[in-house]
Amino acid sequence: MKGITVGQAAPSFRLPSAQGGEVGLDDYRGRKNLIVWFTKGMGCPFCRSQMTQISRAYPEMQKLDGEVLEISVSPVRRARLYAEKFRLPFPYLCDPDYEVRQKWGIASRSHGVGHYVSALVKGMRTPVPANDFGTFAPPLDELPRLLSDDDMGFFIVDKQGIVRYATTGMYRVDSSGVSIPGNEEILRELEKLPA
Repeated sequence: MKGITVGQAAPSFRLPSAQGGEVGLDDYRGRKNLIVWFTKGMGCPFCRSQMTQISRAYPEMQKLDGEVLEISVSPVRRARLYAEKFRLPFPYLCDPDYEVRQKWGIASRSHGVGHYVSALVKGMRTPVPANDFGTFAPPLDELPRLLSDDDMGFFIVDKQGIVRYATTGMYRVDSSGVSIPGNEEILRELEKLPA
């Protein structure tokens, strides 16, 4: 599966939002630069840590005509519970069937049962990174998606719908947490785009 690269037109989508209604890429065309960020969602402690990172620079991103669209694998009903319980800082979109992930070329690998048991044990032993949303155990119905071997994807799309920054790959859990660009890098990339 070939992923989206810099210079390509971003594939359009429309997804249900945890905050209600639906949100699509075309809703922002001509008005906002977009950070399109594919995550496992609120059930993933590393994703919550990344949400904390991004939400802390979100006001500066907005000043640069930026909007963040977090695309999770959360089912809509679960995402709506998250929106009731937590102050989600930006649109939290639901792609539980992986349709948009596939359109954007975000890889997902399947494995045997041993892999998933190993992932569960490793996850239980890994310290939970700090975040502004609190610590909670994901519900059992969300565990299969959280343990799945899905890549993350992080894209910056300009107001004309062209991808200007792209990084995808396997989640890395190490001393620095899961790998996404730092806020300084994100802001630098947004500053490069025309006002």
